[in-house]
Amino acid sequence: MLAPFRLLASLRGTVDTGLVLATSVATTTFVATPLVLPAIGDRFDIGTGSAGAFSAAQLGAFVVGSWASGRLVEPSRRLFVVALLVLAGSNATSTFVPSFWQFVASRGVAGLALGVLTWLAYSQVFGDADRTGDIAVIGPLTGVAAAPLLGAVLAGADDVAVFWLLAALALIPLVSLPTFVAPPVKETHRTRAVPQAFVLIAGLAVITFGGSAFFVYVGAMGVEQYGMDPFVISLVFSANAAAGIPSARWRGGRPFSGAWMLLPAVFAVVLGFMDQPVVFWALVTTWGFCFWMSVPGIYTLLAERSRHPAERAGDAQAAMAAGRSLGPLLGGLVVGAGGFEMLGIAGGATIAAASLTVIVVEARH
Repeated sequence: MLAPFRLLASLRGTVDTGLVLATSVATTTFVATPLVLPAIGDRFDIGTGSAGAFSAAQLGAFVVGSWASGRLVEPSRRLFVVALLVLAGSNATSTFVPSFWQFVASRGVAGLALGVLTWLAYSQVFGDADRTGDIAVIGPLTGVAAAPLLGAVLAGADDVAVFWLLAALALIPLVSLPTFVAPPVKETHRTRAVPQAFVLIAGLAVITFGGSAFFVYVGAMGVEQYGMDPFVISLVFSANAAAGIPSARWRGGRPFSGAWMLLPAVFAVVLGFMDQPVVFWALVTTWGFCFWMSVPGIYTLLAERSRHPAERAGDAQAAMAAGRSLGPLLGGLVVGAGGFEMLGIAGGATIAAASLTVIVVEARH
């Protein structure tokens, strides 16, 4: 049980403690989204589909923050402190705004700060595959502890208490300010992606688009369709994160990595029609393992099929972030029009189509 925490502590030897803490805070904030979504709908007396708009705003602003930071500013302690204070302030603001759209705006500000913090972390491991992997694995490691913690707060109090907790957590990285080094200057001339690389980038974008469209509503599905307690659902999310740790840390080959996402495509459809908690546990947990077996392998395939891998890696990150930000909007529309059954079909079909496309590209030499 303590292995994930020992592994998280070991990362401090390769990545600055402040960056580890900030990345953990960012992950915890995103973990909270599907858990609090039903409570947000209740607080503002709106439907589940409409409530998902705050996730789209948060993720959309995250894209802007992470994309613009690398072009407009240099990494610094001052920027690190400002981003954390903005995140703490926006989380606190989310506790008392009187209208839903003001709440959406506060989540947008939080997403902007999260984008800056994520860029700051990755800017310090630029060009180092091992340290980049150490930053990436913080996500599933943090999710193991964050989900049950947030679930306990939500079960014992309400979503307001969750956002107060997130505000407090955002201040913790201030105790260990990192020393920042400016990343290497990038060439201004960019090259166009070759056709296979472009198809792989589009495939990653569509996979995350379909996945986020479905997954952001999994918490609401667990409550409304499976009759599960929010705290129990948080334990399922913890299991999902734990299942992703071994696959994220896997150092062997990942042939036909696109095929791993065919399983979540099937899971989405099954989850949309079932109502047995044991099925919910099994499929949501296994989803985490499949995702982290698939995506790093697609990254490797993209590098192999690119003339300029560094540029394509940045394009892939931007494409996936855009997919994640747009997904909740589609999911909200589908849930509002056809319920969770239609959401499962739409999400599963989208993921499957993109996964099959990646498989075809890999099969062609």
